[in-house]
Amino acid sequence: MAARRFLAIIAALVVLAIAGAFAYRIFAPHLMRAAFVPDVSFADSPKPEATFYDRADAWLARPGIPADVVRWTPEGYSPAPKPAVAVFYVHPTTYLKGDRWNAPIALTGDPRFRQTVFLKSQASVFNGIGEVWAPKYRQATFGAFLSLGEPDSAKSFALAYSDVEKAFELFLREIPADRKIILAGHSQGSLHLVSLLAQRIAGTPVADRIVAAYLIGWPISIESDLPKLGLKPCETPEETRCIIAYQSYAEPAQPESIFDPFYTTTGLTGAPRAGTHLLCTNPLSGTPDVPPEAESVETEAPHHSSLAAEASPLPVETMEGAEASDPYGAARNLGTLIPVDETYSNATLESGVVGAKCTDKGYLSIGEKPPEGLRSYVLPGNNYHVYDYALFWTNLRTDAERRVQAALTAPAAASRRTK
Repeated sequence: MAARRFLAIIAALVVLAIAGAFAYRIFAPHLMRAAFVPDVSFADSPKPEATFYDRADAWLARPGIPADVVRWTPEGYSPAPKPAVAVFYVHPTTYLKGDRWNAPIALTGDPRFRQTVFLKSQASVFNGIGEVWAPKYRQATFGAFLSLGEPDSAKSFALAYSDVEKAFELFLREIPADRKIILAGHSQGSLHLVSLLAQRIAGTPVADRIVAAYLIGWPISIESDLPKLGLKPCETPEETRCIIAYQSYAEPAQPESIFDPFYTTTGLTGAPRAGTHLLCTNPLSGTPDVPPEAESVETEAPHHSSLAAEASPLPVETMEGAEASDPYGAARNLGTLIPVDETYSNATLESGVVGAKCTDKGYLSIGEKPPEGLRSYVLPGNNYHVYDYALFWTNLRTDAERRVQAALTAPAAASRRTK
């Protein structure tokens, strides 16, 4: 009798769990909006004060101010003593409250803690080759993403972008006029860098100085956005003046909660994004896995390859043991950054534990069993958004170094060819 009652209780719990899962799928968007979208209009929202980017306290990191957080590296790596390029890095959303549309410039508490974690796990990728500049900015709150296309959301993103653009102007004035540049961002940071490329960089001399743009964690439509960015997708590991972009999901993936709202919006070309293809670069190879059907799309600025053969770039490293039985190519992963705790202070690198391949839906699939150490902050739909950089930390670092080497040696190679 007791056993029968126990089984009945288990069966009831299973039914409740299944019902709860269905309810979540149905009502989650409404619950998320209620929790995170500000219930005050943009006009009535508290207006955070602007800043002047010639002030040191307007930056999370830049030359001349203490910035150990972006110079952090896991064991076995160290920051470059003489950086070869300048890196303009824009952090992702860290302000989750629904009390306003834009966060203050200076954050405290959890939002500031999250900034620190992202600087460690993301910006540190580039400290082996570049000097990192990371501006503070009045970021749009998380709820703005849940109301894409609505007027208040658009206004909050525009305000945040205005800060990023002003910071970039100061960045350009401060670095040498011939210094090569890496653009790097994540999520909201990548969104603003997309806007920066379209509105400020494409078709200008600055575009010729771009080594690569790491626009990770934000969807980019090949047909409706890419033609306005002035750069093409990276097609080889040594190519320069190109874009690396992807969004990480484990299987079974459910990217609709992110992609569906994106597809309701209009692209930078003025054309709808609905029915278009998303840019996806495999970070294990630095190339696209699936040639996009829209590969004939032209950009506004001419494309410059990197003279790879004459530049003698770094080799494309592969872990020994790569086999056909490894469908996601995990053996090519040179190091996933696994946090020992949520601060990333003692994170370690593990090679060969996460694979990746671009799918026909446009997301980057990392397989069914990512490391347990990276499962704490997985978003609904098996979305590994928080770990987009950490999953491929060493490969991204190697990718940046390879492209910088090609960019810095290309002029010499071009000179040799004309003799």
